Amino acid sequence: MAFNSQTYQTEFGTIDYCYFPALDDYPKGLLVFMGSYIEKKYRGAGHYRDMVRTLLMSFPEETIVHIPIENKHILNMYLRMDFKIVEKIEFWGSPSNAKLLSGIIKHN
Repeated sequence: MAFNSQTYQTEFGTIDYCYFPALDDYPKGLLVFMGSYIEKKYRGAGHYRDMVRTLLMSFPEETIVHIPIENKHILNMYLRMDFKIVEKIEFWGSPSNAKLLSGIIKHN
């Protein structure tokens, strides 16, 4: 599996991720978030949520998404987006300093 780190960047901040179009365990593709940063002056205004939604819409429907969350303030946002807390995710395994989430891209 070739590791292909990329960055989605806007005026508000960045989201680092890796995307794999098709793998044996993920035939519809796998998107793994690697980290993110929002400029302090834009925090709390919904820009991160909009960035995540825009990024997810740029990938095929039914792609599996894995996200490690260290920031407890955004955990509920992902839970409202139908992500589920899981025990481990690709590349990250089971770090003790993060909640691990898994979800499926739906374009509706």
